[in-house]
Amino acid sequence: MDSTKKINSLRKKIDKLDDQMIDLVVQRFSIAKEIGDIKKTNGIEVIDLHRESQIINRFAEKLAGTLEKNDITAIFDPIYSISKRLQKK
Repeated sequence: MDSTKKINSLRKKIDKLDDQMIDLVVQRFSIAKEIGDIKKTNGIEVIDLHRESQIINRFAEKLAGTLEKNDITAIFDPIYSISKRLQKK
């Protein structure tokens, strides 16, 4: 298989994974919105830095040697930002 075909084949695999990831992220946001509704009803602050740290640390331990903690944080920071915005609505 020449390099162009190999690259295209790998890109198709990435496309499938991207489709799965976006579906999961949308599901995550839906759940975050539900949590926001509960927080609003009960007067609980939306921002929970302890929870965010827990998630980052859990993945840092799980992915040690695969991804650095800074990389994990870079992935999750925009997800947290969108989740908090949705929870505030």
